[in-house]
Amino acid sequence: MEPEVATWHHLSTTGPRGLGMGKVLQGALSPESSMQKLALALVQIAAIIAVTGSSACATAQHSAKAPPVGVDAEAALRQRLAELEAKGPLRFETDTDILDADARGVLREVAKQLFAHPLAKVVVSGHADERGDTAYNLALGERRAAAARDFLARLGVPRGRVRTVALGEERPLLDGHDESAWAQNRRDEFAFELPSRLIASPALEGSDVTAGLYAQVLLAE
Repeated sequence: MEPEVATWHHLSTTGPRGLGMGKVLQGALSPESSMQKLALALVQIAAIIAVTGSSACATAQHSAKAPPVGVDAEAALRQRLAELEAKGPLRFETDTDILDADARGVLREVAKQLFAHPLAKVVVSGHADERGDTAYNLALGERRAAAARDFLARLGVPRGRVRTVALGEERPLLDGHDESAWAQNRRDEFAFELPSRLIASPALEGSDVTAGLYAQVLLAE
């Protein structure tokens, strides 16, 4: 068998056609050619690693600078609620707890926000002017706050989401001893209560807050 192998090898690498094949084999097996290919492959691998690392670094830097999801929506919501609070306080005539048309209109907007944000609450404080004794004015303030709570309840807001506080004459909005001051002090004030962190629902990310952005409200630990 060995002479036949030697003869085949000799025939395959000699002669006009065999000579060309031999040169091809010699070129493929040349140590210098192999080293060049290896060096080229290493350079390509190093370039890929450098590009990948640069991309990953840029992504990490962008992620570090990007604000948490929902921050803009939360700020817009809080601004919206602050603007609604500024529409108050709710005014009352002397010695009454009857809500006028303006007060009812504001409370409808309050209810709309409470429906849109299910874990939000509102605090209503009832006030009176300085006339009358302290006990009477505290009771009048309580009735005024309850009037707002009851109206919200008729709109469908659970009573547990409305907290009332009776302050009577203790915190006048305007100091004075005439009708202009008393008219300012006969009032209900209201303020929304929100947890310290509020994150917009991903399903509604980018929705218009004024159109009723629905939010998931999470209590911060």
